[in-house]
Amino acid sequence: MHDELERTSESPAASSARPATFARLEMLDVAGAIAAAEKAAGSRVFGDTLENGALARALVEACAVSERHERAAVVAPVERLASLRDSMRRAANARLGIVAHAVAGHGAEDLSALMDLGWGVLCASGPEDSFDLTLVARRASEDSGVPFIVVHGLGRAQHPAGRAVAMASLPQDKAVQAFVGTAGQGRPRADGARVSAGDRAFGERVPFALGAALREYGTVSGRRHDMFDKVPLGESPLVLVGMGPVGDALFCAVSELRARGYDVGAVQITSLRPFPGPRLVKALSRALAVTVLEPVEEPLSHGALLSREVKAAFSDALTWVPGFPGIGRIPKLFVGATGSAFDVADLAAACDNMLADERGRRVFSFMDVEHSLPRFARVPEPPKEERSEREVTIRFVLDDVASAEAVLGAVGASLATGVGLRAQGIITATTPGAGALLDVIASRDHVRGGMARRAPRLVLATERGVASAGAVVPLADGAVLGLLGAEPTGALPEAARTVVRERRARVLPLAVGDGGSSTASIAAVAAGAALAVASRALKTPLDGGAAARVVSETMPGSDPEVSGQRARRAFEATRDVLSAAARSESDPGAPIGVA
Repeated sequence: MHDELERTSESPAASSARPATFARLEMLDVAGAIAAAEKAAGSRVFGDTLENGALARALVEACAVSERHERAAVVAPVERLASLRDSMRRAANARLGIVAHAVAGHGAEDLSALMDLGWGVLCASGPEDSFDLTLVARRASEDSGVPFIVVHGLGRAQHPAGRAVAMASLPQDKAVQAFVGTAGQGRPRADGARVSAGDRAFGERVPFALGAALREYGTVSGRRHDMFDKVPLGESPLVLVGMGPVGDALFCAVSELRARGYDVGAVQITSLRPFPGPRLVKALSRALAVTVLEPVEEPLSHGALLSREVKAAFSDALTWVPGFPGIGRIPKLFVGATGSAFDVADLAAACDNMLADERGRRVFSFMDVEHSLPRFARVPEPPKEERSEREVTIRFVLDDVASAEAVLGAVGASLATGVGLRAQGIITATTPGAGALLDVIASRDHVRGGMARRAPRLVLATERGVASAGAVVPLADGAVLGLLGAEPTGALPEAARTVVRERRARVLPLAVGDGGSSTASIAAVAAGAALAVASRALKTPLDGGAAARVVSETMPGSDPEVSGQRARRAFEATRDVLSAAARSESDPGAPIGVA
């Protein structure tokens, strides 16, 4: 049983390259990724990502379909699944190869209620991860005869963590069908008697089935997955551990933390059931200090779900439980709660806390002022020559979720066509009726780590949105604040003007036209501005005419000529103000203000 758990962990970023076999790129959210994966596998899907319909009936119907050796899946919000514990336990006892999709915000809400049902549990961190783990769970469930739950983080716009929409690369349908095989054929099933969900002998199949599915899926998609991933592969005295979107953010923030002088590594855990305790202990045992970060805190407990699992694994290893590596000491363990979003400054404070010896807080929270960590007001940036230009970060502060979705569609398509970047956007609905935030990150490769917010170089806000804190608080030093409206003047509320002066930001009025209320007009202007930011960051030769052509081609539902002209004006204005901002960095005495 333990041979599979003793395999050496390897990072997907550091693993040997595999030939990609994807057939197309698509902008997908979590719901779209689930639907695409289950369709490719030939599954019948019951339920939805909202709170509509009778979920109990959907689960019964899925069980009936699975009993006929057909593929079935259930989709529901995580709290709705957690309320059906008895029905889910019966499905586990029947050894049905069902996959349940729990759509969540930060990925940890109500998760503890799903841990003791006899189901395998995987944590996805975004749309592309959701597509991959849906297929892995399908294969592992049918190979082992144990149902699986995939918890999909960043799946809800109404949650503070937001809803992620990303440019995902999808494998060929034939490759997917060869991977999952034919439903009900060659899959082990329970032999007549219905055994208990706690039957350890039957559960021994699961680590083997899951490990084999994870390994083989790498040949299908070109993306490597494991029960957990570690970066860097060598030993680090400090380690940050997380699961789902939090772990993904830690994984991606390590390079920036190391550039700031912290000798730190990160571990992202994908499989909670089965939990890779022996392998995790082996990977962490040489560290001096380990911080487990989770989105939620449990004030009446010594840490939340993941921290308890890590502590239990080290306790078993220290007492020489069979199957665990023997250790003589446990690293100093810290537990932190991140909330729905955090940034590199928070992670730097967690590293300083580990280095503080006995003065460090063993339990802390980024959300609670009384239990927060001391941190610099502004984390020092690495030297300019060490900064990565591989990512482009832009924030949009808009009036509603529909506008955010239209802007993301236009920006994502324009960046892919114009400069070859893959974009991920996180849409967060603010107070009901008060607008929406859209954080866009774009890079040459698959974008990861969206839960760790980056300081944007450009913030575009509507005339109503600029009054919110979301428009000015995230501004980086020397960034640009664009105002979208019919005829914006560049006038700011007093609080916003104070922040702009402190950050030495520039204000850029961008006329939208159509009274400033047309969603298509706003999307065209946003796409033109985004192309200006990306072409300058990547040093791509792109002019206003090329930007106009790109936007007009990627917005077929609007007047192509009008959209192209709006994008061209936005591109040229944004390019000019970014050039002026770059010159002011080398000349701190240069005047700033409205461009």
